[in-house]
Amino acid sequence: MKYHFPLATLAGILTWLLVSGITLMLLLRLPAPQPLLPASLLLLVYGISFIFLTQEQHPLGLGGRYGRWLLPLPLLCAFALQWLLPTAIFDYLAILTIIWVCLLPHLMSQRLALLLTLGVVVLWFGLQAYLEQRSLWITAALYGSFHLFAVLMQAAIKAETEARAELTEKHRQLLAAQQLLQLASRAEERNRIARDLHDLLGHHLTALTIQLQVASYQCDGEAKLQVDKSLQLARLLLSDVREAVSAMRDSSELDLQQLFAPLLQHLPDSLQVELDIAPKLKASSLNQAQHLQYLVQEAISNTLKHANASCLWIHAREAEQGIALEIKDNGQLKANWQPGNGLIGMRERVAECGGKLHLAADAGGLALQIWLPQAGVVDV
Repeated sequence: MKYHFPLATLAGILTWLLVSGITLMLLLRLPAPQPLLPASLLLLVYGISFIFLTQEQHPLGLGGRYGRWLLPLPLLCAFALQWLLPTAIFDYLAILTIIWVCLLPHLMSQRLALLLTLGVVVLWFGLQAYLEQRSLWITAALYGSFHLFAVLMQAAIKAETEARAELTEKHRQLLAAQQLLQLASRAEERNRIARDLHDLLGHHLTALTIQLQVASYQCDGEAKLQVDKSLQLARLLLSDVREAVSAMRDSSELDLQQLFAPLLQHLPDSLQVELDIAPKLKASSLNQAQHLQYLVQEAISNTLKHANASCLWIHAREAEQGIALEIKDNGQLKANWQPGNGLIGMRERVAECGGKLHLAADAGGLALQIWLPQAGVVDV
């Protein structure tokens, strides 16, 4: 598994390293005995747990299966350091709780994060005031404002990131809709030309063939030979027209590779998508193309929002007079996971088509197996 360190995470790690280095340096300078080993272990556990919590695609990350259980560990380490070390010298250890509260907006609402931050500040400086036996209102107010500022900044960053992701998703949907309209327009134009060829040229060639057959019975000799040659040529032309019409109607079907391509644009680098479509697999109608595009679009959206996955596989093939679509990711589902509105909407859409949807969820990710019939797809 690859580890990803955005700038905010690197800033937190650097701050932890500075706090740890200063703390160990001061402990070495103080007269013995000093709890050097316990303090070192607590600082190490704090840093390691913080790194894991900031990894988006790790089970111990904030969005992973065990992130909520790991979240209290750094805070407990910080309070243990406060209790273990003389607070008059190591009063800067409250910086560790500032780093910790920056994680809260990514796991809970802003209101709950602020309430929990206030609770941490009150508990921290209440304990410090008890240990030092003096009032710390000014220090608590200063550090408390730093805590609140950090939480509000992280909440704003989270909101901006979500808004940008929503805008990117809408942009992908717009590109997909434009692609569908272009493909549908081309298909309609091919169908129109095919109808014109069949109705006009095909009709006249059929009439010509009948007339030549009648003429062949009414003449003989050299004239009959020439009429028969003309009849063969007319039949050949009629056959070519029929083949051309059939080819144009076949080419008017909507190619799935082109249909899905816009949905794979502008995806985050953290998600790798593997698209595997059987050769020459096409949607038989505009309605079916719309349904297929919606299903893939919703699957990608769910993976980005909820699955915390690094890979997504999309496979499409022809099966049982229809199209079989298999979509799987390697995300980390929560223990109490239940299908949300997105998956419920997909199930309803498949039912409208007369198709089938099978859902399989485990610790290795979410797998969807969808089948849509080639014909009889109802209007969207």
